[in-house]
Amino acid sequence: MLGTLNVSQSGLNAAKVAVENVSNNIANENTPGYKKRVVQLSELDQNDNRVTGRGVSSSSAYRITSQYMYENILSENSKLNAYDKLSSTLANVESIFKETENSGFSADLNRYLQSVENLRANPNSEVAKTTLKNEGNSLVESLQNIYSGIEKQQSLEEEDLNANVVKINDILQEIGHVNEKLSQYSSSSNDLLDKRDQLEKELSMYTDIDVSTEDGEYELKIAGTTAVRYSTNVRALTIEEEKTPQIDKYVNDDGSNLDITFDEEDIISYKINNEFEVSVKYGDAITFDINEDGIIDTNDGTVDESNYLRVLVNEINTTTGISNLVKAYNGNYETDSEGNKTELYPNQDNFLLIESKIDGSDGNFEGRITVVKQSDSDLLDSTNELDVDSRTNFFAEEDYSSESESRTFLSIYDSEITVKSGILKPQLDNLDSTSYNNKIQNYKDKLDSFAQTLSDLSDKYIKTGDDEYLYGDTSIDSDNDYLTSTVHNIGLFSGGSVMSLTFNENSVNDLEQNDLDYLATLQWKKDISFTGKEQNPDDTSVSSLSEFFQDIRINVSSDKESNDFLLSTQEGVQQALESAHDELTKVDSDEEMINLIKFQAAYSANAKIITVIDEMLQTLLGLKR
Repeated sequence: MLGTLNVSQSGLNAAKVAVENVSNNIANENTPGYKKRVVQLSELDQNDNRVTGRGVSSSSAYRITSQYMYENILSENSKLNAYDKLSSTLANVESIFKETENSGFSADLNRYLQSVENLRANPNSEVAKTTLKNEGNSLVESLQNIYSGIEKQQSLEEEDLNANVVKINDILQEIGHVNEKLSQYSSSSNDLLDKRDQLEKELSMYTDIDVSTEDGEYELKIAGTTAVRYSTNVRALTIEEEKTPQIDKYVNDDGSNLDITFDEEDIISYKINNEFEVSVKYGDAITFDINEDGIIDTNDGTVDESNYLRVLVNEINTTTGISNLVKAYNGNYETDSEGNKTELYPNQDNFLLIESKIDGSDGNFEGRITVVKQSDSDLLDSTNELDVDSRTNFFAEEDYSSESESRTFLSIYDSEITVKSGILKPQLDNLDSTSYNNKIQNYKDKLDSFAQTLSDLSDKYIKTGDDEYLYGDTSIDSDNDYLTSTVHNIGLFSGGSVMSLTFNENSVNDLEQNDLDYLATLQWKKDISFTGKEQNPDDTSVSSLSEFFQDIRINVSSDKESNDFLLSTQEGVQQALESAHDELTKVDSDEEMINLIKFQAAYSANAKIITVIDEMLQTLLGLKR
């Protein structure tokens, strides 16, 4: 009978604990990260030979959770936030390209082209000339405002990345503190586990993570690299940057020196960004110490086939403007421990190597070598002019050159990591010029192509027939079909990129009717090539000036729409997982009320048993007396 009393007492205690747990669940129903608790009820162990039980144990409450569903939620949450962040970035870029019927770059381009047409109709009109000057400057300003807006968005992404990394490191430290507190308990504390889960989910917003708690050992990895282990080993995330300059090597596709025959009267030039140009002519006097004997005199000789490259290198490195942008070398160089660069074979012509003086994407440039071969076969006639036998362009060999790179990446403990999802993913992509997913750099490159092509087309032309022209300086320098034709210099625009694009107002005053007739054709020309090389109507990607810009706008909108579709799909996946997980782990007030009634009934039943036992004991004691 006393054993039964003890059993009922344990039942009362268990019911009391269970009711307290129900009360705690109801109280924390809306607490963020809280997972409902269930009291673990178990029969007390037998410690004698009695057949009947010894009562119920309610020693602990455990959390309801699913590790499998939780890990999937973390993974899908990272993907969701990556799409969401990219959507926000693309929305900001899209707003930069926003246009109305009367404002925006397309309207400015139309007004500029119309001002050319108006001056063409009345070439002596000062009003038309002034309008062309204003519209030309407005066109450059409008294009540069778009480019600056995109650069500002890139700068904001960089600032946001720095702030996010600080948040991540704070979260990692908090997880370390939670682990430290958990290590002080013999059994895990449910509230601390809830707190750690909440921190892990917040962390998954920024990057992909993997969490392992096997054998009671906690390990959290970011992008496959351990960031937290146990309670004391917490590694911070750091942002790294690498910037390398653009290097152009003018060699054959097998790496050998260019096959340039440099004869008497020939001219070799190097032109950069359709703005600066230096030339060397066969027979010119050499005015620097090419022999490196410390003496500049007549012994240094004249330019010929054995030294023209070294002379060209010297011209590039000593000419104001071009020397501020790049450094030229005669072949490969070696770098000492202090960063000084020395050419490997300085006393012979090797090949032209051009290196940007500005590291990273900001130092991009477009250059080419042009060789004009001339002869003096007609010097005996009255004109005393040389014949141009050929023009040839040489571009840097891509396989041996290297593009400028501005890399931004993350590292943990000096080990580079590759983030696959989360907010950091699109931010890193749009700050890394080497990333295939860099949308911002792609838009900037296309705008630069537009500016470079506009500058080239507005620089020079050759009239090849009625309303037929050879368009642009680059095309002229690579053409051998119209060697005797007159090259018309306009120089209306200069520069090889958006930010270096300049409208030369003084050139407007020198425009003749033939020049205006040529410029007017650009409004209707639909086979413009934007490759940075000569105009090639057979290029499959040709378009007009306005269509090319509209394609950029369409690409931005298309990227935004495609990403938003993925975002919408991912939201559905995330919501389904969250709903299933919440149904399992969140507090259900109806279920808790049923549990409350159930445990209240158990408490009453056990209390009644105790009352009955007490009455029985009182009766027995009364019989004894």
